[in-house]
Amino acid sequence: MIEIKAYDFSGRGVIEYFGVLLPFEPQIITPAIQTAIAESRFEFEESKYIPEIIRAGDRILEIGAGIGFISTLLSRQTGVERIIAVEANPLLMNYIADVHDLNNVSGVERMNTVLTNSSEEQATFYLRDDFWMGSIFPEPNPYHSSVEVPTTRFSDLLWNEDINVIVCDIEGGETILFQDADLSGVDRIYLEVHDHVTGLASVGRLFADLAAKGFIYDPRHSEGSVILFQKVGDNDIVRPFSG
Repeated sequence: MIEIKAYDFSGRGVIEYFGVLLPFEPQIITPAIQTAIAESRFEFEESKYIPEIIRAGDRILEIGAGIGFISTLLSRQTGVERIIAVEANPLLMNYIADVHDLNNVSGVERMNTVLTNSSEEQATFYLRDDFWMGSIFPEPNPYHSSVEVPTTRFSDLLWNEDINVIVCDIEGGETILFQDADLSGVDRIYLEVHDHVTGLASVGRLFADLAAKGFIYDPRHSEGSVILFQKVGDNDIVRPFSG
């Protein structure tokens, strides 16, 4: 069971998870999400390496902002220059804003959009009971409704905002988003793969796509399906053998 820690100005219960305050809204914090929070599994791997990955001066694009938990953690890293949090699900935008307000997060720009490499002005987003299952794919999991969401050109956003770090959790969309993108200004991509949605072959293509763009799998800051890819260049450091 999750514990109500306090109440916000609207009378909602507030829970605390790894130091982040979250309004308790049952439509968003569903039983499955509640269980993951109670068992300390919610976004655990994603948050684990943030202090080691993020550096002073970073300009971060978070793709798949969810409920604003990760962007709150990112905002607490020393010297971060800017954060843009993109979420495709319009039903989460007010909740993310409330999370940021509750946690005194400032300087995070929130965008309700689907990032794309095409010229389409809108994309269909499929809504499911648990927000973390929402995606641009109608399968394999059943959805209860869909919504049309405005799109933004991915490469243009990267260049216009001078992004150098991408944090990405988009329920399978990662396997197509990076294929035709211009990532020349990016040096780190921290993402979760979703083989239960895309299959392993698509994960293999993602690795190949990023390798072709100069990104190397970093086992030092990866765990299971949560992976750091980075450009190494001449700054590669040999890790001493620790047994």
